[in-house]
Amino acid sequence: MEERSYDMRTERCEIWNPHTMTIAGPRRVLVVHSESNVGDSFSLLFAMRGFEAVQIGEETSALRFAREWRPQVLFVDTLIGDRRVHGLAHALREAFAQNRQEGEEHLLIALAADAVRDPRDALFDAGYDGFCRTPCPVWWMFDVLKCFYAH
Repeated sequence: MEERSYDMRTERCEIWNPHTMTIAGPRRVLVVHSESNVGDSFSLLFAMRGFEAVQIGEETSALRFAREWRPQVLFVDTLIGDRRVHGLAHALREAFAQNRQEGEEHLLIALAADAVRDPRDALFDAGYDGFCRTPCPVWWMFDVLKCFYAH
């Protein structure tokens, strides 16, 4: 099988803040998606690969759950919440900044619509570490997880 690059940059997928984290405990992934069947599918596929994965489809619940569970990687559908100001991304960053534990890293990836609705610069300014235009290829998401959780 061909190895794919984590730093692959195309007009559809890009990571501009490639964090890595060595972790002995659970590898937690939160999928915040407006379509529960899509988010559930991603979560199931991640769980099959050994990740603890949860899907939530509502902004307030996602923020509350993220504060408690503290997932290391979050894939966030930009259609959740107020898209113009990316309030959920800002709130998640703020929540993680509070009570930050030593060595803790978080990777926040936007599952974004087309470039007109979700321009790259707006996603960057909102605090995302990268984006994938929907529909996002699952292999790319797995590559992101594999590289983030590098041992």
